[in-house]
Amino acid sequence: MKRILFSSVMVFIFLLGFSATASEGITGKWQASMGPDGDMVITFDFKVNGDQLTGTVATPMGDQEISNGKVDGNSISFETKMMDFTIKHTGKLDGEVIKLKVEMPEGGPQGPPPGDGITLKRVK
Repeated sequence: MKRILFSSVMVFIFLLGFSATASEGITGKWQASMGPDGDMVITFDFKVNGDQLTGTVATPMGDQEISNGKVDGNSISFETKMMDFTIKHTGKLDGEVIKLKVEMPEGGPQGPPPGDGITLKRVK
């Protein structure tokens, strides 16, 4: 019985540590290049506090605040606003990159082609 309890506690501690490590790995600056020639640079500045994600997205059209941000292990989701339109983002941390899907609103600003995502690389 003691072995089972000890094993259960160790697994819980391991999983808790893994989750904290993944979310801590999201904190910081990340960049993506977009546009036909890849000449439009977008910088994401993520801040993680527990399961909450905040920060800013710097674009050539100005900075946008991150809202409704969430972290679940190595997965993230958040929203930004541009020209009164809400843009939804979902992504997954994979080492030194974040694969990000962007859901652009109908009639709103253009983003990556539907189904395509963008790859964020950590700024060192």
